[in-house]
Amino acid sequence: MELYIGGISQGKLTYVCNKKNISKDSDLICDGAGCTMEELLSKPFVNHFHLFIGRLLKEGGAIVTDGAIAPDGPKTDSDRHFLLKPGHAPDPEKIANVLAKDLIAENPSVVIICNEVGCGIVPVDRTDRLYRETVGRCLCRLAEYSQVVERIVCGLGMRLK
Repeated sequence: MELYIGGISQGKLTYVCNKKNISKDSDLICDGAGCTMEELLSKPFVNHFHLFIGRLLKEGGAIVTDGAIAPDGPKTDSDRHFLLKPGHAPDPEKIANVLAKDLIAENPSVVIICNEVGCGIVPVDRTDRLYRETVGRCLCRLAEYSQVVERIVCGLGMRLK
């Protein structure tokens, strides 16, 4: 697993595409703004991972705790899961642990590109704070597992791990 983080519009996708010798419009890249869970767990590249987490929190769904995450509900009646209901405050630690565990298990060589959302002024809105905390905790879990972690600023990579 590789993790590339940085602020908005800092050239993360261009940097990764150049480094991996692929085009920005490659079918190998799924976009967190609209990708399915199946794509997230199978595609070799994930861009806008923070947007996937935002959609999961906003749209709700079930996070299955014994194998995969299913935004539209558990896959079978026997799946152990907890339900994310829109408008309710889920536990960021729990979401981060389950999402990271499933990504590591199902797609261990994925390259993840994600905005840093935890810098700056702490949002007044509770939902925005929950989103920031969930993204941050998930990135911490993924960084622990990743072989490569780089921060991108102005299109330049700084190797953290």
